[in-house]
Amino acid sequence: MSFKLIAIGNILMKDDAIGIKVAEQIEDELSSIGVGIIYGETNLQHIMGNIKKEDYIIILDAAYYGKNIGEITTVSIDKFISNKVESSQHNYNFLDLVKLYYPNIKGVIYGIEVNKVEFGIGLDCILQKKLKLISQNILNEIKKIVN
Repeated sequence: MSFKLIAIGNILMKDDAIGIKVAEQIEDELSSIGVGIIYGETNLQHIMGNIKKEDYIIILDAAYYGKNIGEITTVSIDKFISNKVESSQHNYNFLDLVKLYYPNIKGVIYGIEVNKVEFGIGLDCILQKKLKLISQNILNEIKKIVN
């Protein structure tokens, strides 16, 4: 089994880049413990082409759950339920595709609560102040998984 961290987000949409920013913060330590990193950003084909059914995937993404900015919500891949209502091959998000093509893949999703997803570069000031703490918390959780 191979461990892969997948950082999702659009760096041109402010807080949507939080998964990318956290991955950048912890990249060196992850590499030293054998965790591969996929900067998927918004390129679903790139992500899907770099995972295998036997991988354990760790997904970092922005989330809106009505919690405090920077709070981390953890969901096991096998517990993830899509909100998708309609059926169209053109409307799938990354998690829908993972469930479709790799129904038995193991992994976890870390959703990081954000404030502003709008055009612009850089994280909201509250999220930016919490970036190091968020990154350390995520790294600690990943170390538990790998060990």
